[in-house]
Amino acid sequence: MDSKGSRPDTGAEHHEFSAPDVSTSPSNMSPEQPVSTTTKDGGPNKSEPGVSILRDLALDAEVAATMQKNMSIREAVRKYPKAIAYSMILSLCIIMEGYDTSLIGSFFALPQFRKKFGVELANGDFQVTASWMSGLQNGTQVGQICGLMIAGILADRFGYKKTIIGALFLTIAFIFIFFFAQNIAMLFAGGVLCGLPWGAFQILTTTYAADVAPIQLRPILTTYVNMCWVIGQLISTGTLRGLLHRSDDWAWRIPYAIQWVFPPPIILGVLFAPESPTWLVKKGRLEDARKALRGLTSSEVDDEEISQTVAMIAHTNELEMQLQEGTSYLDCFRGPNLRRTEIASVVWMTQVLCGIWFGGNITYFLQQAGFNPDKSFDFGIGTNGIALAGTIASWFVMPRVGRRTLYLVGLSVMFTILLIVGALGIPAPQPWIGWTSGAFMLVFVATYGVTVGPVCYCLVAEIPSTRLRIKSVVLARNAYNITSIVANFLNPPILNPSAWNLRGKGGFVWCGFCLSVLIWSYFRLPEPKGLSAAELDILFEDGVSARNFRKVEVDPFERGNMKGEEEDSRAADVVPATSEKVIKTFQRDLEKANQPNRDRHLTWTSTHQQPPHSSPDLPTQPLSPPAEPTAPSLHHVPRSAYLEFLEIFRHRLYPVWPIVSYDDLISRLRADSQDFEAYALAGALCAAVISQLRLPEHVASFLPVSSRHFQIEAERLRLLFDYRDHYSMDSLLTSFFLHVYFANTNKLQTAGLYLREAIAYAHGLTLHQPETYASPTATSEHQLRLRVYWILFISERTFCVQNGLPAILKVIDELPTPDLDTHYDSTPLPAFLALTRLFLYLKSRFITHPLSYQNEVISEDQKNEVSTFQHNLRLKADERSLNEMQYIDIFVTRNWIRTLLWQYSIVNFPVSCHSDDDAFSALLPASIAKEMLSLFSTVSNSSIRAHGYGMELKIFRMADSLLDVLLCVPSATKTHGMLVGSREALHSLEHVLLNVGGPNSTLLEILRRRMVESDLPISPFRWLDIPIFESNQDDQVQSASEPDDLLDRMALVPRILQGKTAAEIAAII
Repeated sequence: MDSKGSRPDTGAEHHEFSAPDVSTSPSNMSPEQPVSTTTKDGGPNKSEPGVSILRDLALDAEVAATMQKNMSIREAVRKYPKAIAYSMILSLCIIMEGYDTSLIGSFFALPQFRKKFGVELANGDFQVTASWMSGLQNGTQVGQICGLMIAGILADRFGYKKTIIGALFLTIAFIFIFFFAQNIAMLFAGGVLCGLPWGAFQILTTTYAADVAPIQLRPILTTYVNMCWVIGQLISTGTLRGLLHRSDDWAWRIPYAIQWVFPPPIILGVLFAPESPTWLVKKGRLEDARKALRGLTSSEVDDEEISQTVAMIAHTNELEMQLQEGTSYLDCFRGPNLRRTEIASVVWMTQVLCGIWFGGNITYFLQQAGFNPDKSFDFGIGTNGIALAGTIASWFVMPRVGRRTLYLVGLSVMFTILLIVGALGIPAPQPWIGWTSGAFMLVFVATYGVTVGPVCYCLVAEIPSTRLRIKSVVLARNAYNITSIVANFLNPPILNPSAWNLRGKGGFVWCGFCLSVLIWSYFRLPEPKGLSAAELDILFEDGVSARNFRKVEVDPFERGNMKGEEEDSRAADVVPATSEKVIKTFQRDLEKANQPNRDRHLTWTSTHQQPPHSSPDLPTQPLSPPAEPTAPSLHHVPRSAYLEFLEIFRHRLYPVWPIVSYDDLISRLRADSQDFEAYALAGALCAAVISQLRLPEHVASFLPVSSRHFQIEAERLRLLFDYRDHYSMDSLLTSFFLHVYFANTNKLQTAGLYLREAIAYAHGLTLHQPETYASPTATSEHQLRLRVYWILFISERTFCVQNGLPAILKVIDELPTPDLDTHYDSTPLPAFLALTRLFLYLKSRFITHPLSYQNEVISEDQKNEVSTFQHNLRLKADERSLNEMQYIDIFVTRNWIRTLLWQYSIVNFPVSCHSDDDAFSALLPASIAKEMLSLFSTVSNSSIRAHGYGMELKIFRMADSLLDVLLCVPSATKTHGMLVGSREALHSLEHVLLNVGGPNSTLLEILRRRMVESDLPISPFRWLDIPIFESNQDDQVQSASEPDDLLDRMALVPRILQGKTAAEIAAII
């Protein structure tokens, strides 16, 4: 391992890891990397770290699922703009189908078409016979049925892109048959042949949208397919309306020729579109799936999130493989998939059976009701416009109401309208009856456009399993097409004056069908709103009834949801069986690699020796006992991971947060796996430890979990008990450590919320009231309460200073007493008490923003108070009882408070560069900065960075004040004979801030922006990584002759040059 340090051994054997760089983290690892996971006897070793890398990907699957479910629509749009664009481009194929479907129905009302292909009636009018009307419409349906079956097979084998491009080229060829048709038989042949590619468009557009869209965008992008259908119908009706008064054959040839306009731009868009990541995962092409996802997302989505999404897709794929291995058409009728196929099929059949064939053919219907062709086509355009608006409206209604509710409401309204229209068809035709029927049919189409029309596409994409999605949609669409064929034979005689001529009374026929699917929907249609594909798999597997889908909560990551294999292996004790299934997906992908990646080769060997590059402070024995059986399936992070990071907390951060008993917490974790409060606290503490120490995330040589895993797990476990109404010290500490985690990851609004939550718990536990500590009993508990209160007090003051928030907690009279605490380790208490006393100087008026001081009336006593505070703060603490980490905290905090007092002074009192009192000296920040440099030249970086976000805030405030001095006091830029002037001190503080906060620090960015605006150069030095274990609990101040990295050596320059003559200094430089 490199010089960053190594992971301690956690088992009987030690595993040496050879990797050139951290790019071998699971988030960045290529599937071509060979990983050896065999024991000495050649058998599989599921507890080896090679599998740990894969197990991390299993954890990533749950992280991605949680993130997608919690993602807002706005965030989804921001992260997946390309997925939206490409899905919309592919869905444009449906415009051609909607265009032609509407074209045929509208041609029956076009006089020129009827004259060319119809027969003359006794009254001299021309009509296409009812049999040919049905034949032309059904010819297309027959072609679509065949096209659907073929496309389902081709798409599974060759992918979406190749299948769609092939279908588009076929469409271009088959349109020639329509355009040059000489008789109605040629139109029939053209309809059958064009139905082949149109059938492919029907399934591939919907399933592609479902594959590439996150959960929040899925209903919008799948219903957009319906919108394209409506757009096609609108273009068709509008085109025919414009050609209505042409008397030649171009009146019907031009509409067919317009179809050649659509394929070329769509082909161009499909060529650039990424393949479906779900299809690629099913084919085992994980790296290609990552690349496809990168092509579907914005730069805001990092590589880690990409890998987590791929892991989620693989998890769902493996879950479905276990529940149902096959992907053939027959598998759609086996087990739970039979029910899913039934639901998808009937949902799509409902689009026909609800009566839209009756209401959607409104142009022809109104002509039979007495309207002239112009008015009937105008009505048709208005109807399509209403349907288009309805689809858009459904985007806003569906996320709030759900799919099932919209279906039931829509079918109920349409059933009522069909009854009314049927009743209006009983009297003899009259103008007012025609207008009334037309108005009701507009409402009918509008209801269909908001409910059944668009929601259908969302349901048929969500209900099938991901492995059988294409074939299930094929079968469902074919059920729709077969129903359409029946409707095409039934509807023309209802309206045709040469057949049954029922006119409006046909509403009675269709309302019967509508009632049947309404009853079916109530008992059989589930609500998939907000459910992931894996959750739907479990609900269908468990046979949950349709009306209880939203009432039953399932966790697809629990071992109980899997018919687990290899229960006797150690791996089964570490992660749920579902995770093991995900591991197998990635393991299979790794095994397929034929060419090893020489740049990032992983080699695992078993040895009992210390790694050659381990840190000298790293113990040779395990920091934690060997792994024990973990908690049941309710836990998603192995117990061994908690133990590792809690051990780091005990060695490195207990002096910073002396409020958690390591021994007590470990005992609780081992004693009761159902102690969710303890596990939530442990998860929050581990997340805080990783983020506070800036430990490497997702480094396989350390642990297969990240701080975000622990944060998500802590928040999830809190939901398993009523933590909001349950005031306990555990809940308070969990909120506090979540605050620390979010503060260290620059999510300050969330950090502020958790800090306020922790303070609310403190008030609920009466930690702010003196009587809480009055009882002579339970001394250790009282001492813990005091520690917690003052930790909150210090954290709130620090957070509020930087973020301009008012402080809530007040000063209390009680302080922890080391002699009275017999249970908790009191070693850190002297430093803790010294730090607490420093914060007593930080009055509430010093916390607010300096500009708010201007209106304050200042008395002489307050001026004297500031002077006294500054004098007292100049006195250094007793260093004899402090280790390095404690000494740094007190030293930096002392000078930070001095800086805050100075900011208060320069607004309220006269200050001068020559003031005898430092409290009112304009150059005080320069003196403070040089004191800080003297500190940083003698301590290790690990001890500085151990204080995390709080240290970052304090250094920033001091550097920012020094920058103000450099801008306002020209003489401050001069060195006055000193080797290090104020400008050099500013750059050194900038280096320290870079080292503490990292290159992505928001505060570092603010400081550098201000420096650039002030014409000051910024530091060219890069962030310096440190080992995970760089110092132990007994860290002492390092010798100046042994700096631990470049930053320390730079800070030593003033001391090295001290006492040298000018000639000697020049020679050294």
